[in-house]
Amino acid sequence: MQDNTKQNTTDPLQDNTDDEVQNLGLSSRDITHGQRLLNKDGTFNSRRSGIPFWESFNFYHYLVGISWPKFSLIVFSGYVLLNLLFALVYYLLGVDSHLLGVIAANEFDKFTEAFFFSAQSFTTVGYGRISPVGYWTSSIAAFESLVGLMCLAIATGLFYGRFSKPASKILYSKHAVIAPFKDVTGFMFRIANEQRSEVIDVEVRLMFSILRDIAGNSPMRSFYNLELEYDKINFFSLLWTVNHIIDKDSPLYGLTEQDLRNGQAEFFILIKGYDDTFMTTIHDRSSYRYDEIVWGRKFANIYGYDEKGRTTARLDRISELEMV
Repeated sequence: MQDNTKQNTTDPLQDNTDDEVQNLGLSSRDITHGQRLLNKDGTFNSRRSGIPFWESFNFYHYLVGISWPKFSLIVFSGYVLLNLLFALVYYLLGVDSHLLGVIAANEFDKFTEAFFFSAQSFTTVGYGRISPVGYWTSSIAAFESLVGLMCLAIATGLFYGRFSKPASKILYSKHAVIAPFKDVTGFMFRIANEQRSEVIDVEVRLMFSILRDIAGNSPMRSFYNLELEYDKINFFSLLWTVNHIIDKDSPLYGLTEQDLRNGQAEFFILIKGYDDTFMTTIHDRSSYRYDEIVWGRKFANIYGYDEKGRTTARLDRISELEMV
């Protein structure tokens, strides 16, 4: 077994500066002052500036990409606010004289009647008890019906876009480990497919980043591609333990736990696979920082069998570790 606590006389990262590692799309200036470069959810911890907000903001992409609770809140809030706006217009015009069929004992009741008439016009339901009277009220009700039809069409498109968008749900182990592997040492982490849909031809790329003092200058971030024992599998039905063998050709060779901590090391993961339900390629990203790496432990066996003799994997124990 290779002893990773022993330092080499030469820099273990010195010979790993080929052109391939320069094509990762990340900058050596990405120091981020102690923050991770790639968040656990796959978003980059960097910001673009210097251009107007509305030139870089796409409202449709924003609504398609946000979480369901936030999307539902925005849709509901927009619906209520639009109806409040039109209800206010009806109220200012005069509910008694411009809305026929209103039953109200006070001003609050008048406004609520105007609000629910607005909601009926907005959705083109039109129950018929309340109807507009006069040119201006009828024109506003007609315009509101047009706005409602357009908003419903947009909301329908957004719902379809959200439901039809292929999404990867890759479950990662909470920690990566550096432990004995095949008579040497390996860097390992686990992934699993949380969805019931099958993902085939899954590929994984693993990249390593560390701060280095070069010629006494300010620290620069270096990036390295890490070769994997297997970087592609045909079927991704249960678990996959991704392994990088730390031999003399590895950028991690000779580095200790303290070296990774001092260099604010981070490991980037890019996963690509083909979802046969949506018949399209899906992607997923995540990362492990130096403080999310456990040394000297291995992943516990979480395979088993059910009552029908089928192989099972306890995904709730995907991060479980045991002593080497």
